[in-house]
Amino acid sequence: MELSDTPNVAIYRRGFLPLSETFISDHIQGLNRYNPIIITENILNGYSINGHTPHLLHRAQAGKYEKVYNRLTGRYRHVGDVLSAPSTRLIHAHFLQDGANILSLAARRNIPLVVTAHGYDATVTAREHARRTEGLWYLMLKPFLLRYAHGIICVSQWIKQCLLEAGYPDHKLRVIPLGIDTSSLPPPPAAHGRRGALFVGRLVEKKGVNFLLDAWAKLPERVRSEPLTIIGDGPLMPALVAQAHRLGIQPHFLGARSRAEVFAAMARHRIFAMPSVRAANGDSEGLPIVLMEAQAMGMAVIAFDDGPMREAIKPGMTGLLARSRNSHDFADHLQTLLGAPDLCGDFGRAGRSHVAAKFDLRNRVAALEDYYDEILASTEARS
Repeated sequence: MELSDTPNVAIYRRGFLPLSETFISDHIQGLNRYNPIIITENILNGYSINGHTPHLLHRAQAGKYEKVYNRLTGRYRHVGDVLSAPSTRLIHAHFLQDGANILSLAARRNIPLVVTAHGYDATVTAREHARRTEGLWYLMLKPFLLRYAHGIICVSQWIKQCLLEAGYPDHKLRVIPLGIDTSSLPPPPAAHGRRGALFVGRLVEKKGVNFLLDAWAKLPERVRSEPLTIIGDGPLMPALVAQAHRLGIQPHFLGARSRAEVFAAMARHRIFAMPSVRAANGDSEGLPIVLMEAQAMGMAVIAFDDGPMREAIKPGMTGLLARSRNSHDFADHLQTLLGAPDLCGDFGRAGRSHVAAKFDLRNRVAALEDYYDEILASTEARS
């Protein structure tokens, strides 16, 4: 298919692009039958996508009132012909709040809108949404988003269930998990050459690092000689460092690290610890990409039996699940796997096969493009 014959899909993210949102850059670079056009309101110092230049929705000199007017009316004159070309057939917004942001533009230009719900956007309470301007905007426009959006993509069955409970109609929800490029990852080293446990993630309540520290402190002293490494930063960093000091343990807090450094750490560690829980404000995992990456890197996984974890791993085959918020269970699983390199090796090999079969990026993008086709066919049949 010639590029000129390839339909365009406008991919919207309000800020393009936070370093943590590799799944959006993977989405853009993985498309085969659709040509991505990036539209945004703010270009961040995050990922740059080779060959794809983001288009700003607002002119550089636009003030607050002009931006509010643009969002209310959907005019966005600054993007000009970017979305006027007949080949721009679809808008895909990542996160529900971004779907609400771009709703008026999609409606004004009569372009079908698809939105992906990733995690916190689908799980936090209305009170939590109302604490932020974007959340208030989403709550205000939610009835219109439910009616106008042609499809809501859920990254897991767990997210679909949360949206059903929030009033979203079942016929507009489609589960399409995210994926990773398993072919680009190096072969993982043998379990016998790896030591200790690794956590990777933002240091916020839902990540449950406090439970991991409690569990580590319950291990026998000889087991605690293994390294515990925590990669990530966030508002709970000071409290977690203080907790480790009180417990008399010495995890390695490395702060934020690049993707390459994360993979290097995965190759050194035997176990990936994912003690995620649902936070008090409802915030929950959607389907963590890092959990797919850890399994693809041959790591045995330990997680709480919470949210989407049973969709992400195969309990007893690629990892172990502990009772949610139970640090004693988590400690028991840590002790078991830290002392069983052969079992970890079995889990690691099964995990890599599991991710390649279920979460391969090419297959996930193909399913997404099939869904695009389905949306366009249904809208054209009605027109």
